[in-house]
Amino acid sequence: MKMRVWLFVALLAGWMIPPAGATTLISMSLDQLTQASSDIVRARVLSQEARWNDAHTQIVTITTLEVSQTLKGHASSTVEVQQAGGVVGNWSVYVPGNTMLKPQSEYLLFLEPETGSSRYHLVGMTQGAYRVYQDGATHEERVILPLSRLQVQDQMIGAGNPAGTFPLPGFHKYVATIVNNGIQIPHGLTMSVAIVSTESRGAGRLHVYGRTTTDLFPNQNLVIPAGTEVEGEAVMSGGKWTIYWDEMNVRGVHAQISATSQEPGGSLRGRSVVLNVR
Repeated sequence: MKMRVWLFVALLAGWMIPPAGATTLISMSLDQLTQASSDIVRARVLSQEARWNDAHTQIVTITTLEVSQTLKGHASSTVEVQQAGGVVGNWSVYVPGNTMLKPQSEYLLFLEPETGSSRYHLVGMTQGAYRVYQDGATHEERVILPLSRLQVQDQMIGAGNPAGTFPLPGFHKYVATIVNNGIQIPHGLTMSVAIVSTESRGAGRLHVYGRTTTDLFPNQNLVIPAGTEVEGEAVMSGGKWTIYWDEMNVRGVHAQISATSQEPGGSLRGRSVVLNVR
């Protein structure tokens, strides 16, 4: 009889880090979870498969889901979610902080794209999956809060609700409010930005596009993921560029900022700059 090999992976894969990277799992508020997601959907599991990745260095589980409702983003009617871990033959890999989606179950999912792929992964790992169920007594649809989200119950739920759950319509409303409220970037925030491209706006003028290089958590209600888009206008004077940064795009939500940086003349593409938001 074959013996199954169990690998308990003592690796906390980062919620905004590609699968090959690693970091400590960060607990996020529901505001931060919503902001960090490119797409928030209600979806039902259609199929699931565990496999080795192309390099045969990691077992991943691919879950295909049918989307019935979109709360944020522009996900297609069918999405694939990739998660680290799973069972392939005699190999079983478990990643702490992860939760595997259950076959034929329905969820509210907080998603962001896998780097270089059409697939998604869960934002915050287990924090990004809320299972939907129908209460047997009231026939009301509810969501089951992940263990890390139980504090949300104190903020949103009144008396008479089963512990660890929340009515689905109320949860929708709560998340929609966060999405619609937009984002306020606090004054005094310092950001590292890599300039990825520029466009000419005439002699001595450029439109500049950059991306943040680290995850930022300015407060408990805001997250700015690495890779957030930042834009501004650059003006050449006295052999130097002055860049007036004025806009950010945090997972599809635009926010106005005011920051200035100066750089020597020459091409700006590929440079790293530090912004101090005024």
